[in-house]
Amino acid sequence: MFEGVQILLVDDDPKMRRAAVRALAGKGWAVTEATTGAQALAILRRGGDFVVLLALVLPDMDGRDLVARIAAAHPDMPAVIVSGADDVAVAIDAMQRGAWDYVVARARGSHLAHLPHVVARTLERRQLVRDRNHYREEMEALAVALRGTTDGVAMLDPMGRIAFVNRALAQAWKRAEAEVVGRLLGEFVYVPGEQIDLDDVLSAIGERGRWSGELRTRGIEPPQGVWDVTLTPLHFPEPAPGGAPGEVRSAVGIFRDVSEKHALEELRADFLSMVTHDIRVPLTVILGYTEMLTDPEPPPDQIPPDILTRIRESGETIHALVCNFLDLSRIEAGRMTLDRRPFDLVAMLSHAVEHYESTARRKGVRLAFEAVPLPPLVADESQLQRVVANLLGNAIKYTPSGGSVTVSTAPENGRFAVAFRDTGRGIPADEIPHLFERYRRVREAKRTEGTGLGLFIAKTIVEAHGGDILIESALGKGSTFTVLLPASHPG
Repeated sequence: MFEGVQILLVDDDPKMRRAAVRALAGKGWAVTEATTGAQALAILRRGGDFVVLLALVLPDMDGRDLVARIAAAHPDMPAVIVSGADDVAVAIDAMQRGAWDYVVARARGSHLAHLPHVVARTLERRQLVRDRNHYREEMEALAVALRGTTDGVAMLDPMGRIAFVNRALAQAWKRAEAEVVGRLLGEFVYVPGEQIDLDDVLSAIGERGRWSGELRTRGIEPPQGVWDVTLTPLHFPEPAPGGAPGEVRSAVGIFRDVSEKHALEELRADFLSMVTHDIRVPLTVILGYTEMLTDPEPPPDQIPPDILTRIRESGETIHALVCNFLDLSRIEAGRMTLDRRPFDLVAMLSHAVEHYESTARRKGVRLAFEAVPLPPLVADESQLQRVVANLLGNAIKYTPSGGSVTVSTAPENGRFAVAFRDTGRGIPADEIPHLFERYRRVREAKRTEGTGLGLFIAKTIVEAHGGDILIESALGKGSTFTVLLPASHPG
């Protein structure tokens, strides 16, 4: 266990040195001798693994000063003072300066027989210190890793109080780590539903082992603050005082934030419900009016005059849904292509306004087109028609009866600007940055028709042309969506 360790004996009294060498060599220790502190320091500088036994008084320095210098230069090297001074204050001072032990030398030399045991005990203590430092380094490294991980980690005592929490979990709970430690886990999270209580989970993991499930943060409504948690009991092989072997003394919890996954699952369910509704409604219109047209009763003069328009619009609604899904698939696969050709942008817009005139009139919305002559635009006309249809359709949809929608064009700093201005309900400022997210309609307005893909696809098409879509909105006054396209000219 102590292979390679030597004894460095520092004493200017030859008689004491000889007696100590005999006592140590008889137990197999290799001994190197020095008569002064300077000589001892020189030997140590040459290297080697030593236990230093030194006198309290040396010719060139106080033994305590030598101890301090050894401790500063070689903190892992034990130094033991052997002195005839049986003085507690002196011994305490020596220990405070770095001595590992203090042996009182007896006049008859009885202390010499104990020197080998003192050396062995000192080396055992050094090994314990090394092990302690090693474990401390491992624990510090583990603490750094736990504090740096993106998953939340918490250690709980048997009462469910938090003994340790890493930075990620504390920040998710919007607390400092010191504010979390010492408090009950149930103050921060709970088990959703009424089937099981968090206290029941904590009390049962010792008997049933690991528990995995969903916990939610208190004070935060889903889909935020949803955690996938695994609680694992920590068993101790040695019995706790008054307890049985293997008693659970604490538990560790791994918290993985699944808020986004939870939100996506809700989004998927809402999206499927929305798609089903948006397809069923126009299909019902088509089937109902078709049955009216094919039924000899009522007489033809009682058929609503706009029945064919309604059937066409319902068919276009279904067609738009299918096109949205196809476009989304192409965009996600990176296969959206543009067929750039020169065309008359003003003429295309005029045709779109004319197409939506009946829809706006039926809703009681005034539709206007204010255009200035523009040179031909080199772009994919069919793709930009999709953008215009989405923005113009939305403007009419969200404008109440008696309001107005205006489409206008203008050159702007080397670009063509197409503005869709309505007098609708407006958009809250905190929603504007999220409007172009896919499925946003499903999240924010569950009672409004639409998959929430239209604006996402429109912005993707415009950006593919090197353009942008800007939004200005005021609650209760309306919104303006402005499409900016590079003013490219053919040739």
